[in-house]
Amino acid sequence: MLDRIWNYVRSHVAEWGLDLLLAVVVVAVAYSASRIAARLAKRALCARSDERVHTLAPIVGTLIVVLGTGVGVAMGVEKLGFDIKALLAGAGVVGLAVGFGAQTLVKDWLSGFFLILDGAIAVGDYVEVGDRFGLIEKVGLRITQVRGFDGKLWYIPNGEIRVVGNLSRGWVRSVVEVGLAYEQDVSAGLRVLQDVGDTWADEHPDVCLEAPEAQGVLSLADSSVGVRLVIKVVADGNHWAYERELRRRTKAALDDAGVEIPFPRSVVYHRHEDDAAPLQVVTDREKSAA
Repeated sequence: MLDRIWNYVRSHVAEWGLDLLLAVVVVAVAYSASRIAARLAKRALCARSDERVHTLAPIVGTLIVVLGTGVGVAMGVEKLGFDIKALLAGAGVVGLAVGFGAQTLVKDWLSGFFLILDGAIAVGDYVEVGDRFGLIEKVGLRITQVRGFDGKLWYIPNGEIRVVGNLSRGWVRSVVEVGLAYEQDVSAGLRVLQDVGDTWADEHPDVCLEAPEAQGVLSLADSSVGVRLVIKVVADGNHWAYERELRRRTKAALDDAGVEIPFPRSVVYHRHEDDAAPLQVVTDREKSAA
């Protein structure tokens, strides 16, 4: 029995070796061709100006490589003498079972596909996803990568992304909130804010979309009156820098105008030993000066 097996193997080893070599060559050629096609497809997609297309480019490249290599593997298996139809039927049953067992994975893929298709997010956008905020570095079918301000890279499954706040679409508002002391003239403070906003808008006509507006009174807090400066600007990811510059200018302008920005204060009542004497009122500023 062993001699018959050995004779059969020895008589067919050359044929099997040739089939195996052909199968390897077919898989290698399919893989190389799919890599070249993927590179050309990504180059063509990245040449377009649509952000959604740029986001889809890596995914399209990966799909081309996977599909091309899969076709090559199927052809290689057929070269080895296996029934490819039976293998595909078995793979379909196995894939169906895996799909039922990996519903979360399928959910992530579908969510990622529609996020990209709808253009809700793209690489380079500043977004708020749940309680996480940062810059999108990569959008995949399963996971989106968001880089926080502190450098932390968040890996967020697409199936968990329900609501997205995108600060890179069209326009945003730069807002500078200021508190004025109750002793100050609110109108004077608003005039200072308006002058600061108008000057800044004149210096940045390329990013300012509407005339600045000084708004107030917005709140009556314990020791301050709330006002704010609002400017509608292009969503270029720099509105935080604009706000910092506007705060710096606002502080300097309020100081020059003699308009006081309040600080926490308390009032202490002192009565002399003589109960008939009037109460003395001493504020925090008077105590610190003393």
